Amino acid sequence: MLQGADEQRTNPKEYLSTILKRTPKPKGRYAFSNVHIVGPDSSVESFEAEATIAAIQEGAKLLNKDSHLHRLSAAACKPTASSMEEYNAIFETASKALLEKADRASLLVFVGWEDVAMDAYAAFIGMLPFRGVQVALISRRQEYGDLMRFATRTGTFDLDGLNSARMGKFTVHSVFGALPSRTFQEPVRAWQPVDISSKVAEDADRVVHIPFKIGGLKLPMLTHNGQYTDALAGLADVLAVKYPKGYTPIVSCGETCDALGYGQDMLDALNQEDGLLFTHKSGETYKRYDNYGTKELFDTINAARSSTAPPVIIALGGGVNGNCIGLIAAMTNVDFVEVPTTPMHYNDAVTSAKKAFSLVVDDAILSKNILGAFYLPQLAFCVNECLLTISSANAYATVGESCKTMNMLGISNSAVGAKYFSNILGAEEFASDFTKILSEVGGFDALIEFIERPSTLRRKRAIIALGKRIAAMREAQKNTAQPSSSKENAALKRDRFFPSMPSLADSNSGSESSSSDSEEEEDSATMEMLIAERRELMNSFRKSFHALPVKQKDSILSFLTVINAEIVAAKAMFLAYSDPFEKYRALLFEYAHTLGHGVEAFANDLYLKARRLGVEVDPKALRLHGQCVGMAVLWAGEMSKELGELTGKGYTLHQSFPYLFNRNGGFSFQPLRDLCDELNVGSEEFCEKVLNVVRRDNKRGYCSCSDPKKSVDQLVACRPGKMLGSEDPNAEVRYLVEVDEEWQKAVLEKAFEGFFDRSADLVDGEIKFVQESCTNSSKGAYKYSTSSNGVASHIRAELLKSYAAEEM
Repeated sequence: MLQGADEQRTNPKEYLSTILKRTPKPKGRYAFSNVHIVGPDSSVESFEAEATIAAIQEGAKLLNKDSHLHRLSAAACKPTASSMEEYNAIFETASKALLEKADRASLLVFVGWEDVAMDAYAAFIGMLPFRGVQVALISRRQEYGDLMRFATRTGTFDLDGLNSARMGKFTVHSVFGALPSRTFQEPVRAWQPVDISSKVAEDADRVVHIPFKIGGLKLPMLTHNGQYTDALAGLADVLAVKYPKGYTPIVSCGETCDALGYGQDMLDALNQEDGLLFTHKSGETYKRYDNYGTKELFDTINAARSSTAPPVIIALGGGVNGNCIGLIAAMTNVDFVEVPTTPMHYNDAVTSAKKAFSLVVDDAILSKNILGAFYLPQLAFCVNECLLTISSANAYATVGESCKTMNMLGISNSAVGAKYFSNILGAEEFASDFTKILSEVGGFDALIEFIERPSTLRRKRAIIALGKRIAAMREAQKNTAQPSSSKENAALKRDRFFPSMPSLADSNSGSESSSSDSEEEEDSATMEMLIAERRELMNSFRKSFHALPVKQKDSILSFLTVINAEIVAAKAMFLAYSDPFEKYRALLFEYAHTLGHGVEAFANDLYLKARRLGVEVDPKALRLHGQCVGMAVLWAGEMSKELGELTGKGYTLHQSFPYLFNRNGGFSFQPLRDLCDELNVGSEEFCEKVLNVVRRDNKRGYCSCSDPKKSVDQLVACRPGKMLGSEDPNAEVRYLVEVDEEWQKAVLEKAFEGFFDRSADLVDGEIKFVQESCTNSSKGAYKYSTSSNGVASHIRAELLKSYAAEEM
């Protein structure tokens, strides 16, 4: 904390200069590019706050610094502000700052007023810009208080800097006020995640432990390969050891997971006295704060805190759910556990401490994953049988991210790879030949075949239809009164888990029921019957997988095992020690994400437009995050080729990774193009909408672009496993380069015309990229010369030759 008297405001230039000089700069930056001021609503009528704001604004003018003023809502400034009013104010303010170009080179100055409890907003608003802003708090406090912990007045939002789940990350970098200057320093509490040692030991034949570290901390990751019910019981066992006095599970899942019954099954298996099934809309368009913050959720958290059963948030589902509810856990300082039902959630979302929302305005994604925090789960527990219900889009998404990783890291455990990544502290411990994922293409093809079987699709549709009926019944019972006796309360325990409804504890126990006792009993019996029927259908679905020929089933399980293990190891290389906050070296994992995020946002906007116009979207046109990344890997490779950085065999190998897995068209643009044509969306609109997202990319602020028409991106050079280095000395270790918008537009135009809609074949010993129009020709389907496994073997052999040549 730094002493700064109000009298200094009479010299605005010096006043702001002091704040700028004494607030730590982000790594690689020696000055702040702009200043964002956050102050109270004018209704607060604080003379001191207004005088401070005026001084900072005037100082910015005199120093030729851009400044932007953001005011909290009037409701949030009141002592009686509710949890929802606090929550909305935090996100509204952070969103406005980002829309006005706040980035990691910005300084956010929070101007406090006489109600010093409101200082807490500084910590939360400053936490959210994902790539970071530096925060200076101007406080009117008369006592130092606990500057390592900030909580809003309701107590709902709690940022505890000593919680090791934050890995020492704290968002208030300097505090200015009337008190004498003083430095505060305290050790972070020891990391004590869920203990999995006994479960691994007693269930070694069914439980696989995947080693992973982040920030030097071991994150327990378990894959349970046993039966579904046994796996849920295993999770209940390890959580019971962690929370011997009980806990309040808050199970968060999207619409599909809820319909499949995973959420209700989880709550039943955990067998706690109370809990909440928190369901929400699914998809990237709803990866936003208004979809996850509800009064019911925050009331449940606060009620559990005041009991002997603390709240534990369980992220059950895909990566979007894990990211978003993980951010809620970070803001409320609640333990959370991730239970992935997609490979992407397990190997990509879990292995990143970042938990984030996107910036979404009027249902349009303006910037992906830009509002967030860093927060570790206590456990990642994957039930392998849950992965069987993924869609083909989920499978392609997993492979798309893997193609990025393989091109980025290549064969890092080779002599050449070890030398190239020698400056990464965790490289030796976790290095691998990540291209071995290519050898699992047969298992991938078998998985796609199982997923898209008519019988599989029929079974899944029936389960989801029944699940939606169950959800509708729960919704219809929102106004059910709280049971008057403990016996009735136990009988209707399941009712406490209804999603999106007021807590029964808030109901008036003396009010009359909306239906007769007999009707309530009938409804309850019907609900139980439907849930039992759904469980039987799910059992039948799982049995259909286990009835597959042994070779096909084993290849699918091998594909899932290898791809999870390899991507987790890849993330650990960088996150274990060198860059747990993914701000420097680990930015390599953003390869192909710049355009990938752009096309993902465009696609989601297209789906919304179709829905509004009543146009049915072909399931083949659905593109998930990882699919968009896989498509963008091809586009990035083409840009490198046009720049002369990736040519010949290197270019062929780079492009062959996604093309190998594209025999079923999961990375092809044509289905999106068909939807564009139906909605009268042309190439120019497509390019502009993608580039609008690129212009707000969360990597901005790392490099000083020489031209507003340039953006920050990453490119592969020479061969897979070697990135193009930046000429900017501040970005050298991050391989961020300036990319001209025209280069990006050129590859987007090619994509729109179907140039990259290809798959890989091996013809006469040479890799051939077959145009999709040939594979779907009316003259007859293209007959591949070589199996996908054969093509994969050739690709790997050629890549090994490239590495061997460099060793000479």
